[in-house]
Amino acid sequence: MKKLFLVFLTAGSLVACNNTANTTTDAKDSLDSVANAKKAMIDSSADVKKDKIDSSTEKMKDAVNTQDSAMKGTDTAKHNK
Repeated sequence: MKKLFLVFLTAGSLVACNNTANTTTDAKDSLDSVANAKKAMIDSSADVKKDKIDSSTEKMKDAVNTQDSAMKGTDTAKHNK
């Protein structure tokens, strides 16, 4: 059993070391793919953060406008009396 395992181990290592399918062009393409995926992930997270900032800014503007219009309504009521 140990000899059979040793034969399979030796055959497997020869096959793994003699793999000519992995060329430098494939390696470059693989690295480009990984880089593009990371860039897309960064762009996506940046867009999400930008949208969050924009929506919170709009909410703050609405709150200020509401307070402003309430104050103007209160001021005109005081001046009309």
